[in-house]
Amino acid sequence: MALLPPEAAVVLLEGVPGDLETETAYRDLLQGWLELLRARGHAGKVFVLCDSPESVHLPPIPQAKVLKANRAAFLGLDSMLEGQTNSLVVIAWGHGGRQGGTPVFHVRGPRLTPADMAGLAARAPAADSTWVLLFRGSGAFARQLAAEKRRLLSSECDTTFQSDPVGMTLLLNLARANPALSLSSLGQALGRATTDWYSQRQLARTEEPTLWLAREEPRPLAGPAEENAGAAAEPETAESAPASRASPPERRLQSAAALGPAESAQAAQPPEPVTAATGLPSAWKEIKRVEPGKYPDVDGVTLRRRLTCTLGTSPALSSDREEFVQILTPEGKRLGDFDISYSPPYEEVNFVDCEVLRPDGKLVRLDADAVREAGRESAEDYQAGRRKVFSLPGVGPGAIIHVRYRTEWKDFPLPHVSLELPIDLELPMVEGAIEVMVPNGMPFHFALEHLAAPEPAIEQGSYGTSYAWRLADLPARRREILAHPNQQPCLLLSTFVDWRAFADWYTRISQMSDEVTPEIQAKAAELTREARIPRDKVLALYNYVTGLRYVAVPLGVNSFRPHAAANVLRNQYGDCKDKANLLNTLLRTLNIEAHLVLVPRFSQAHDAIPGLAFNHAISRVSLDGEALWLDTTDDICRFGLLPPGDPGRKVLVIDGHPSGLVQLPPPAPSRQRLELRGQLDGAGPAEALPLSLEAVALGYPDYELREAARHAKELATPLPLLAARFRPVAGTFAMASQSASPVSALDENFTWRAQGTQVGILSAAGRRRQLHAPFWLPKEWDLALQERTAALFLNQGYPLTLDESFTIRLPSDPQALSLPAASENDQAPLRWKVRWDKSGENKVAANLRVELARGELGPGETALVQKQLRGLLAALAADAEF
Repeated sequence: MALLPPEAAVVLLEGVPGDLETETAYRDLLQGWLELLRARGHAGKVFVLCDSPESVHLPPIPQAKVLKANRAAFLGLDSMLEGQTNSLVVIAWGHGGRQGGTPVFHVRGPRLTPADMAGLAARAPAADSTWVLLFRGSGAFARQLAAEKRRLLSSECDTTFQSDPVGMTLLLNLARANPALSLSSLGQALGRATTDWYSQRQLARTEEPTLWLAREEPRPLAGPAEENAGAAAEPETAESAPASRASPPERRLQSAAALGPAESAQAAQPPEPVTAATGLPSAWKEIKRVEPGKYPDVDGVTLRRRLTCTLGTSPALSSDREEFVQILTPEGKRLGDFDISYSPPYEEVNFVDCEVLRPDGKLVRLDADAVREAGRESAEDYQAGRRKVFSLPGVGPGAIIHVRYRTEWKDFPLPHVSLELPIDLELPMVEGAIEVMVPNGMPFHFALEHLAAPEPAIEQGSYGTSYAWRLADLPARRREILAHPNQQPCLLLSTFVDWRAFADWYTRISQMSDEVTPEIQAKAAELTREARIPRDKVLALYNYVTGLRYVAVPLGVNSFRPHAAANVLRNQYGDCKDKANLLNTLLRTLNIEAHLVLVPRFSQAHDAIPGLAFNHAISRVSLDGEALWLDTTDDICRFGLLPPGDPGRKVLVIDGHPSGLVQLPPPAPSRQRLELRGQLDGAGPAEALPLSLEAVALGYPDYELREAARHAKELATPLPLLAARFRPVAGTFAMASQSASPVSALDENFTWRAQGTQVGILSAAGRRRQLHAPFWLPKEWDLALQERTAALFLNQGYPLTLDESFTIRLPSDPQALSLPAASENDQAPLRWKVRWDKSGENKVAANLRVELARGELGPGETALVQKQLRGLLAALAADAEF
């Protein structure tokens, strides 16, 4: 007989939760059982006894009733079952324990005892009954309930374990995959699934699923596979045949390994379509297609997206993510490919629905075995993340894909939760919802970033408070070129009390990582032997640590604590915080104060959101009353320069007495400079003029050209280094040779020299010749002139000064020489000045000076900079003639 016969009276008994995370888990289990009953077309009576009846969303089950879970309501089921001759099914989960010497099941008020359940079983009009009891102490209940024509499944046998069982979630998944299986077959599958659950987590098993049939001896179901292989099962009947032969499959997400031999073979078959008319789950009830013509420029539309997060203690964090996406174009097929990152062993991912509603109205679901595991190898103790990768079948124009999955952190790797929840707007969104549930009394800070939305609806419950945001009709956000790299809408949240609490925690976990060993002491002395003043010592140590190999492990949930400085020195590599910690430790041997600094690179920390807003780490060095901010991550970053993503960020200094966030200094315009000198020879008849160039770079241009020089080594035919970021205003530079400073020479300004010819800078107009502007401008300025909606992010956020001077030799006696008039713009943020002068008998000097006050521009500045840039290009279009 199937666990849930169509005409049976079903009692779903949920115990008192006790805390917010348990309340959320119980609610999900209850809704899962109700949905399974609805999908089975259940026509019998259904009684729901739960702690919060008002939170139950009843699917369309004709004879369903919701009651407050207490002893009086349970005992009152007698009268409600009057006249019920079909079988009785009771499914109970929650907290169990003992009251004196009596086992009890926890509900509000007086607890339920084995005698209470046995009394209901004895008085029920039905001749037979099925009991699923998954709670601590359930074995004692089952032993008293066991009798003729009663089938029981308990989470324990004789031993009462001290923790709540995990089996109810496993059992619900098994029942969803094969809803017509008998209790015996489900029990055996549950035994194997429970064993696997504990084995995969390398945990000692703290539950013993047990089957009780009539007055037979109880049969333990968990344990090594060979112990279960020969276990007797109830004979299958037509009623209890595998789901695919009796009714449409509800879900195909349970692994075949968790089923018995017959069921395993069945689960391995390709998924059978379920017609919209007979089998669509209730999740599809309110999903409505959109007219493709309303969205002409996108490949798909998000019809609904929901994210529910529960913050707690055990589990520390759980989330449920669900999305319906309508495919509009053939190119939209890519939207059926999923790559979901997670962080084991702390985080688990479980898929609830992976399905496609085809244009013909048939629903196809993906088997769980098609969800593949992917990831990269970890480097020693540098933990890498993992990914779940899968592709949905039958994705094409007109299809709607539905994916729902849950993540759970049993033990969050921080003492409090601090998260950034991205709000993906790659596609337009018709409807969206975000809900965060927080236990009452827990600090909670939140902020929506890069998205205008109403304030959340706040609702307080028995155990926690819910914050809900409703989103509607949001347009797609397309990434614009030259826009700030961190403009994705997100919800920031944290349960840290304040920044001091976060800093205190980070200080504790970082203790001993900066221990000075004899090897570190000796290395610091060796590296600073020639240095005479403290600044030179800092420079010597900085250049050494910067040159170590960088292992790219972001500062995030995988890794918080810096590795021991001695290990980083021995390995000769580390991530950002490891290298910063090593520099600080080396400096401490010289009695120079240095501290770790946590940085939100290319992002921003918020004073009101304490927690892990950081993805990077640098050093603060105190020297002669001055704070030096040093980033050792990039081996092309010179002393005194903060590399891209650092300047201007709000950071947290881990110095033992934090007062809050401090701001890194913005880059000084005078220190971000490119000086370019050129010599052109136009004395001959050729239109390709010989050209020699010399560039000296400071600040960010120095960083750019070192990066270009490194990449040039990989090319068989190197390009001009300057051409990696800049272009001539007129013509093309054909390089013959070039030389440059060594990339690793961080103690000198980067210098580049080149010889070649400039093609297209000199042209003829009748008897006169025209000499075009010889200057070079950043390549990205061409893109900056395009129509746009986002503010400009130029030069990776840095200001820029260009100081260019060219000397052009003309024929010995140029006739009727005419030079462009001087022109300039003296208004920020883009100041410029162009000047041509005669220099001797047959020489012309052309000079250009440009000052971009800041690279990270505000929305109101973008149009002004575009106007100023157009003016500069117009001025450079004026030619000299002779």
